[in-house]
Amino acid sequence: MAFITLLRAGLKRHKRVLAGLFILLLLVSLCLNTVLSVWTGAGNYVREEMKRLGFGDLTAWVSGAPDIHALAQELAALPEVGQVNVQPLLFADYRIGAQQSDSEGQLLAYDPARYPYHLYTTGLDGFQSDPAAPAPGEVYVSPALVSMFGAAIGDEISFPVTRQGVEKTFTIKGYFEDPFMGSSMIGMKSFLISRQDYQEVTALAADAGIDALARGGAMYHITQADKTASAAALNAALNERTSLPRYAESTHSAASIAGFMLILQNAFAGFLLAFVTVLLAVSMVVLAHSTGSAMEQDTASIGILKAIGFTGGGLRRVQLAQYLLPSLCGLALGLLGAIPLAGAASRMTVTTTGLLLPAAMPLGLCAVALTGIALLLCALIWRKTAVILRIAPLRAIRGGAAPNAEKPRFLPLRQKGLAFWMALRQLTSGKKQYGAACLAALLLVFFCSMMGRMNSWLGPNGEGMMDAFNPADLDLAVQSLGEVGREEIESVIARYSAISGRYELAMPTVAVNGMDFTANVITAPERFHLLAGRTSASENEVVLTEFAAADLNVKIGGTVTLSAGAGSGTFTVSGIYQCANDMGANIGLSRAGYARIGRDTPDMWCTHYFLTEPNRRNAAAQALETAFGHNVHVHQNTWPGLAGILSAMRALLLVMTALTALFIFVTVAMTGGRLLRREQNDLCLYRALGFSVSRLRLSFALRFGVTSMLGAGLGVALSGILTDPLVAAAMRLAGISSFASRPALGGVLLPALFVILLFTGFSYLAAGKIQKAELTALVAET
Repeated sequence: MAFITLLRAGLKRHKRVLAGLFILLLLVSLCLNTVLSVWTGAGNYVREEMKRLGFGDLTAWVSGAPDIHALAQELAALPEVGQVNVQPLLFADYRIGAQQSDSEGQLLAYDPARYPYHLYTTGLDGFQSDPAAPAPGEVYVSPALVSMFGAAIGDEISFPVTRQGVEKTFTIKGYFEDPFMGSSMIGMKSFLISRQDYQEVTALAADAGIDALARGGAMYHITQADKTASAAALNAALNERTSLPRYAESTHSAASIAGFMLILQNAFAGFLLAFVTVLLAVSMVVLAHSTGSAMEQDTASIGILKAIGFTGGGLRRVQLAQYLLPSLCGLALGLLGAIPLAGAASRMTVTTTGLLLPAAMPLGLCAVALTGIALLLCALIWRKTAVILRIAPLRAIRGGAAPNAEKPRFLPLRQKGLAFWMALRQLTSGKKQYGAACLAALLLVFFCSMMGRMNSWLGPNGEGMMDAFNPADLDLAVQSLGEVGREEIESVIARYSAISGRYELAMPTVAVNGMDFTANVITAPERFHLLAGRTSASENEVVLTEFAAADLNVKIGGTVTLSAGAGSGTFTVSGIYQCANDMGANIGLSRAGYARIGRDTPDMWCTHYFLTEPNRRNAAAQALETAFGHNVHVHQNTWPGLAGILSAMRALLLVMTALTALFIFVTVAMTGGRLLRREQNDLCLYRALGFSVSRLRLSFALRFGVTSMLGAGLGVALSGILTDPLVAAAMRLAGISSFASRPALGGVLLPALFVILLFTGFSYLAAGKIQKAELTALVAET
């Protein structure tokens, strides 16, 4: 009974601080459980949907095969292959309004019996219970096209079929969920059309012969006979012992496709988990400060309780329950609140991920995480209340300071800049009490500065990410698909800007030690984004990404065997370069190097230009498309999905900014209240001497400002040291092996200034208590 009585009294006495602690841990739990739900749910869901729709252990995209079913029988004859399912398709470029896609699309005949894709409801918040098949002239598209092109139901999509200008135009009927390539991070997109339309486009392309732009093909979903064998071993067997390499445009394992689909979720989940860790650290700092301050302020009460028979251990258990009760309530309520929040997050990201992820909560994982947090809180509270054991009852009752209490050292005041000197006097006399604000500012500025550096790396138009995904720099790229010559193309470009340089790039598929990789074949290998070693200038040299080198277990100076349509050869790894395409599963060759193993055809090359006036590349690109239409393919240092990624990144920054502001507000409210009570005698003395309330409030705010400035400075320095290695580790999920932030001075200082202003402003508001209280009440307050 005594335990309950003391607990109730403590909860009532410290209700404001405990309410703040409840809010902090509620936010931590809410964010943590939401991230865990989306992260684990996304991975499981993508794998389950890929399996349901028949994606094999390995899937090959094929075109140009004389008989797709005969090829399937050849593949199935291998002892390593268990089953081969063929999904016919048509490759074709597409245009939505005036926007031309940089990547081909694949037209699929709607066949719900074999491939039961989920069709979304109009609001993208569920699936149709009675799916409506597309009628002739209608198409279902991935919802990612909303973020990539602004596509909407009722818009038209045009697919060029022949060079003579024959197109097939469809009206968007709705959206479907594509777990293979529905994400905005994947260039190629699938389109579901009616069987009648599929046959019509096939016939038009066949009649056009060599003038056809649409190409027949298929996805070969290949299942392993031995489930313990690796997909790489199956890939090698197919390349070495079948004719698949002659027709395969790309080959990907189920794991790699799932990785492509989950790049955004994994990257954002990583950043949010890091942010939650920072918020938890801030909560622990504030809790430590509040507990320590309470022990100091309650020294006399604790002495009395010990004098009448309460043991130190019993009083510690009361304190533990007092702080743990609101903490556990916050953690539990956050878990419940994460259920609808995870569902809302899933619906909000449909147009970027292409998926409506389930909002199922991973209760086991969440329970483990929350239990770990609770144990950390228990350990911290138990440690901070150990001072109770050292409190002597008689000394405490007579007004003695608590053990380890800070002995104030007062600085003299000066008339000039009095508010500042008053703030500095109070700050130096109780610097330990302001340590919580300093540490909180350090942690928050560190993370905000890190995100600011990353945002600067991205650039206003995503230049940083595009540089990471391209093997070499460029301003404008043009590929001739017909009889248009380079001279004609460059004469159009010259109307807008002089050309300062050019190189040609092709991206065929080659087998490296039996495994398929995209090869970046370039006429100017010195332009590769080289990280180590030297470029592949010789015809017997190759550069690898860090990820390709790890997969192949080879280092600089080692050798690999490359093979393509014309033969194979041994190449020396001359260097490591960066290109995040296919999550880093690519290599770099010179034109002469590729000529040793592959067939060099004119239509495989795309010319990349550098302009003296790069700001005019948009106008030049539009002029090229107007002049040559379907006979050229034009793109810049971007891709349509980039806009969606940038908008998602900015939304993430806004959420983090709002949470940072809320955390600072609660932190100041908790620590500020304690500090005002601790300094109340000084404040009363100042008021008795004639100091105005506004000056005292300003002095209080300046103390927080100076403290947060110190923490912010340390946070900026820490961010400068740790940002690049930490963000580089997260970027590896997207195949980006090198990250170097070079932010402008404003990008570095703005997060620090933001946090300092919030601490100063909120502390000024918290000091309003000085104005509301009467002088006698302020003196008497305990």
